[in-house]
Amino acid sequence: MRYALARNTMPSGGAAIRFTIDAGRRDERDDEAGFAHFLEHMAFNGSSSIPEGQLVPMLERLGLAFGPDANAETGFEHTSYLLNLPRTDEATVEAALTIMRETASELTLPSDAVDCERGVLASEHRARDTPERRRTADLLSAAVPGGRLGERMAGELDGLDTLTADRLRAFYQAYYRPENATLVIVGDFDPAAMEVRIVGHFADWRGAGESRQPFVTPSAPRQAAVDTFSDPSIPEAVELLSVSPYTPPANSLAEQRERALRAVAARALSNRLVELSRGADSPSLGGQAAIQDLFRSANIAGVSVGAKDGQWRAAAMMAEQQLRGALQHGFTLAEVTEAKANLAASFENLAAQWPAMPSSLKAQLLSQASLSDGVPVAPAASLEAYRDIADSITPASVTEAFRQAWVSGVDLVHVSTKGAIEGGDEAVAAAFAESGRVAVAAPVQGGDAVRFAYDDFGPAGAVMSDTRIADLAIRSIAFANGTRLNLKRTDFEPARIAFQMHVGNGLAGFPKDKPGLPQMMGMTMALDGLQAHGIDELRRLLAGRQVSLAFAPGTDALIAAGTTTPQDVELQLKLLAARLAASGFRPETQAQWQGAAPVLAQGTASTAQRLLSLALNHLLAGGDGRFGAADPMALTQRSLDELRATIEPQLLHGAVDVGLVGDFDEDTAIAAFARTLGALPPRDPTPATAGNPPRFTTERGPLILNHSGPADQAMVALAWPTDDGSDLAGQLQRAVLAQVFQIRLTETLRESLGATYTPQAVAYSTPEDDDFGYLGTLASVDPARLEAATGIMRSIAAELVGAEVSADLLQRARQPIQEGMRAEQTQNGSWSSIVARAHRNPDHLDRRRRRDAVLAAIMPADLQAQARRFLTEDPVEIRVVSKPVEE
Repeated sequence: MRYALARNTMPSGGAAIRFTIDAGRRDERDDEAGFAHFLEHMAFNGSSSIPEGQLVPMLERLGLAFGPDANAETGFEHTSYLLNLPRTDEATVEAALTIMRETASELTLPSDAVDCERGVLASEHRARDTPERRRTADLLSAAVPGGRLGERMAGELDGLDTLTADRLRAFYQAYYRPENATLVIVGDFDPAAMEVRIVGHFADWRGAGESRQPFVTPSAPRQAAVDTFSDPSIPEAVELLSVSPYTPPANSLAEQRERALRAVAARALSNRLVELSRGADSPSLGGQAAIQDLFRSANIAGVSVGAKDGQWRAAAMMAEQQLRGALQHGFTLAEVTEAKANLAASFENLAAQWPAMPSSLKAQLLSQASLSDGVPVAPAASLEAYRDIADSITPASVTEAFRQAWVSGVDLVHVSTKGAIEGGDEAVAAAFAESGRVAVAAPVQGGDAVRFAYDDFGPAGAVMSDTRIADLAIRSIAFANGTRLNLKRTDFEPARIAFQMHVGNGLAGFPKDKPGLPQMMGMTMALDGLQAHGIDELRRLLAGRQVSLAFAPGTDALIAAGTTTPQDVELQLKLLAARLAASGFRPETQAQWQGAAPVLAQGTASTAQRLLSLALNHLLAGGDGRFGAADPMALTQRSLDELRATIEPQLLHGAVDVGLVGDFDEDTAIAAFARTLGALPPRDPTPATAGNPPRFTTERGPLILNHSGPADQAMVALAWPTDDGSDLAGQLQRAVLAQVFQIRLTETLRESLGATYTPQAVAYSTPEDDDFGYLGTLASVDPARLEAATGIMRSIAAELVGAEVSADLLQRARQPIQEGMRAEQTQNGSWSSIVARAHRNPDHLDRRRRRDAVLAAIMPADLQAQARRFLTEDPVEIRVVSKPVEE
C-alpha cells in the first residue's frame, strides 16, 4: 500500500484524508455493471468493528457532515473515500484511520443491507440521468470502443438485479487490496507520528480471495468514425476527436514542456472559437479545444462547439475549418503571447498561494498523482521549470506540438441534436467532407496594441472618515463621493485577496413580474464587456491578470465577488469602477443570450432536480419573479434591455460598499480605491429602502410541475413558513432543526427504506427579507413512492413537534455546523461579505461576534419550541413529475 503525508495548516487544526483504490467502473465485467459504485455505498453500511447504521452518526459526533466532510466517489478507474477532519486530536484521528482500515478489508456486506441499498442506487441513478449524461455516455462509447466507459455510464444499473452479497464480496476482495491502494493524509499534524499510526493500522493488511488485475483499455487500430446522438432536451453540440492509446506520465522536463505547448495551443484555438460565437448570425454558442488523457483509457485531442438549435451543420463546418486552419497555418504571436501570459500567471499565483492552499486540494492532487504514477512537483519547482522553457514556447513550437497531438487526424465526429438527423451518420460525414473542400485562410496577425480605457477616473477621492473596528480587525473608510471601503488584513492566504462589492439594493429593485431576469444577470454580466472594450478585447488586455467582471444580484445589493492578488488589486478596482460607470450592455451579449436562453431553459426543464431548483423559492414567494420561475421558458422572454433598465440605475447611483480581505498593504489599497471608485461622481451612501418584500404563498398544493425528462424521475418538497432571519437565535435554532430533520430523513427515507439518494432539509431566511422564510424538505424519489415519501416527511415534522430531540441527536446536528463556523474564521472568502457590509449592515458584525455562543447555547427545548411554532402549520407541497404522455 502506498501512503503520502504532508503537513499543512489550512485549515488550522484540521486534516484531509483520501483513501483511493485503483479500480472503478471500467474494471467491472459485463455482468457486474454497477458493482464498483454499489460497493462504495456499502462502505457506509457496516464493518467488523462498526455496526451497521453507526458510521454516519459516529462521524457527525466528530463534527463531520455527511456529504461535505464524509463522502466517496466512484470513477471509471478509481474509487476514493474522503474525510475532512475538523480536528487532529487523538480521538478524531483514531476514528478516521479505523474507518479507512475497515473500508480496506473489513466490510461485512450483509444481505439485508445489500437489498436495501438497491433502492438508493436506483434513486441516485434517476437523479443523475440527465440528457447530458446520456450524451456523454454515447460519446465515450464511440471515442473508446471496448474501453467500457460509455457502457458503464449508460448501464450503471444493469448488473444490480443479479447482484448478491457473495458476488459483491468477490468483487471487493478482487480489487480492495494493498497493492491497489493509496492513503493520503494532509493537515495540521506531525507526519512522523502520523506515519507510526498508519503503520499500526495497515501493516497487517493482506489481500483475501482471488485478485484481479485492473482493466487495461485494448489498443487496437481504429478507423475514422461518425456518431450521432439525439434527445429533445439536449444542447446541440459537435465534437471532433483524435484518439490515441493512453501513455502514463514520463515525469520529465521534456514532458512538462510538451504539456505547456499543448496548453497554449488549446487556449489559442479556444479563444478563436469563443470569439466566433459572439455574432447574432453565428451558429455557435461557444467552443473549446483540449488535449488531455481520458480517464487513463486514451489520450485525446478535441474540439467541441455548442450549436444553436437546428444549426449543427453550420457549427460542424465551423469547427472543422477552425481546426484545419490551426493545423495548416498555426498560431499568431499575439495568440501565443496571450496564452503564455495566462499560463505564467497560473504558475506564479499557485506558487505564491500554495502554502495556504486547503488540505483537501493538496490531498486530492497527491491521490491523483499516485493513480497515474506521476511525481508530485511543488508549485515553486514547476514555476522554475516553466521559466526555463518559456522562451522556447513560440508560434512555431506551439504549432508543431498541436500538429503532433492531431497527427492521426479526426478519428471521431460526434454530433448531438434534439431530433434525429435526416440521413443520419452519412449526412454528417457528407457535411464534414464538404467543409473539408473549403479553403481556410491564415489567421490575421495582431494589429496595433489597444490601450486599456479605464486607467483614469479623474481626481482621487477624498477620505471623509477612517475608523477601526478593533475586535474584528476591520478598517472602515468613507469617501467624499459616498463610496465606502472596508479592509481586513489577514495572513490566512498569502498573495491572495478576496473582494466583494455591494451596489444598490439588489433584488429588491427588480420587477416581480419578469421571472428569469436575475438568472439572466448572473450569466450575461460575465459575458458583457464595457463601453470601450468588448469582452474579447478585455480578455486580451487582461491576459495574465487575476481579475473578474462577474456580477450577480443579491437579496439587498448587486454583488461582484472574486479573488485577486496584491499586484492586481488596483486593476480589479478599476474594473469594478468601470462596471459601475461604463457597463457595455453590448449587442453581442444580447445575441449570445438569445442563442443560449432556449438551451438553458430546455436543459432546466429536462430534469426534476433542475426544475425544482429554479421554481422552489419562486413558488414559495407566491410567484415572485425575483426568486426564480415555474416555467424555464420564461428565460427566453428576457432581454438585455430589460436587464439594463433594471440594474443600470443601481450601478450609476446606488450605494457602493467594497470589502477587501487578505494579503495587501492598507495604505496602498486605500490610495488605489481613491483613484478608482473613490473618484466616481457622487452618490447617496444610504442604500435605498427595500420595499415590496416577498410574501409567503397562501397556496398549499400540491403544486405540480412537469419536467420533460424520464418518467421515473420525480421530486417532492414540503415547506413550512417561518420568520425572517432578523433574530439570530431563532435563525440558528432553525438551522440546527433543519439538520436534525435531514438526519432523520437520511435514517428513514435513505437508510431504512432505500427510497432516495440524498434527502435534504433546509432552513431559509435572511435578515433583509422581512417576514419571509421557511423550513423545507425535499427528496428525489420513484414516482410510485411520492405519497410514502411525503408521509414520512410529515411524520418526522410531527415527531419534532411532539418530543424533544435527544442530546446525542442535537450534538450530531450542531457539531458539523460549529466546525464549519470555526473553519470560516481563517478563510478570506467567508469574511468578505461581512467586511463589505461593515457600513451597510453593521448588525451583521454583531451577528458574527455572537453566533458561536448563540449556537452553543441551543438546547433540545429550543428546537422543539421552533418546531411547535412553525411545523404545526400545513406545509406547501410541491411535486415535480414527468409530463403526461399526449394522447
